[in-house]
Amino acid sequence: MDAAIEQYAPSETLNDTETVSLSLPYALHASCLHMQVRSGSKTKNLVQFAMRKLFPTDQNAINVEQITWNAFGDGISKAIACAELTKRRSQLNFYEYVQIGYKRIEQIWRPVNSNVELDTLKVNKDIPSICILLSKNPLFKLTEGDN
Repeated sequence: MDAAIEQYAPSETLNDTETVSLSLPYALHASCLHMQVRSGSKTKNLVQFAMRKLFPTDQNAINVEQITWNAFGDGISKAIACAELTKRRSQLNFYEYVQIGYKRIEQIWRPVNSNVELDTLKVNKDIPSICILLSKNPLFKLTEGDN
């Protein structure tokens, strides 16, 4: 099996967006702040920015009522850390909802050696993703029948 994979190399990646979009079952406030966390992001900078938006000192600033921490792959643990630090540094008890799922990426693998007749492969890769919603106000479901 290992010898077979050496005959191929990834050539292109499809559906590889930098963001995660998980559908949350709650209505988001108009001022909701969406934070995209990557593995190379600095936790301190992200949390400081979020805290300035959640609790502004300037009277003219928009007061953010909700924040989402979104990440996929290696950034998931950092997104969880950011959400926990936000809750710890705040005097409020946030309403919280966590949505986990997968982000699908399609990769095209082409044969390395053009002398050998091998088919091009299309590989679907599911990468874990997370969305953590923190809200100052109670959360209301989008549909009335849900519990």
